[in-house]
Amino acid sequence: MQPADPASGAGGLLRVRLDLAYDGSGFSGWAAQPGRRTVQGVLEEALGRVLRIDPPRLTVAGRTDAGVHARGQVCHVDVPATAWAATPGRSDRPPAVALLRRLAGVLP
Repeated sequence: MQPADPASGAGGLLRVRLDLAYDGSGFSGWAAQPGRRTVQGVLEEALGRVLRIDPPRLTVAGRTDAGVHARGQVCHVDVPATAWAATPGRSDRPPAVALLRRLAGVLP
């Protein structure tokens, strides 16, 4: 995953681009499905946890099927500006770097 790149949006939201790679083994594809472990579901849950907000909804450029790996997958999420600013906590890291580090700590 690359550090996020926010762009200002309307309504106090920042659009954050995420570039990621994953091993699709053990996932039922990208798209969230009730009762299934999906990349989207796991990533949305992790984002909600590290940003301390309700799990946000991701928008993806493409999808994968069950068991398919990805490299260079691009998605974005709209994050409240206040949550974005709070991402580093007490560290002096920029929010993008802090988000990357925090996600790495909670994602498989």
